[in-house]
Amino acid sequence: MNQPIAIDELVSVAQGEAMGELDAPMMAIVLSSDQSYDLPINSLETEADKARWALILRAAREHVEADAVAVLYPAWTTIKSKREKAVEREEDADAPSPIDTLFVQLHTRDRIYWRGFEQIRDPRHQRIIGFKRIGALSSDYDREEAPSVAAWLNTLFEPLPDEGEETEVDRELADLLEEPEVSAALYPRQMRSMH
Repeated sequence: MNQPIAIDELVSVAQGEAMGELDAPMMAIVLSSDQSYDLPINSLETEADKARWALILRAAREHVEADAVAVLYPAWTTIKSKREKAVEREEDADAPSPIDTLFVQLHTRDRIYWRGFEQIRDPRHQRIIGFKRIGALSSDYDREEAPSVAAWLNTLFEPLPDEGEETEVDRELADLLEEPEVSAALYPRQMRSMH
């Protein structure tokens, strides 16, 4: 897989999914060599949510032997420029207001590709009409150097146990594959409408 091309394609998919909506969808895409599989994510608000979804994504990735997993999610983000930080130190100025952002992450065995975009909205209807890339929120990391905010996906590419050896994590993963939201999402996009 050519990761720079893949991240650009994922950005296009993420932006296409969000255009015209009131909020960008939160989802994961498991990318195997044959197909891509969408998993709509309900919530990543708590550590328990993140732990659960980390297991679900690992199970899905292992099930289809995927080399990459993408995570797309909206967030409120506050960005301060160096000038604003200096002014804030001098006086207790009003903090900059957060902006509505869309994050696209591509996780591979070796690297994490991270892109951040401001959501541009129609002032009248508040629907998303475009995106503006935010350079300060766009980076590529070696897996070991990933920021702590992505730590919940550290186990995504952990090696499988030896042949025939079953671990507690394997039993949890097997249980998760049986959940309706996961098993339905493991159909390729074009087949999902038939189920």
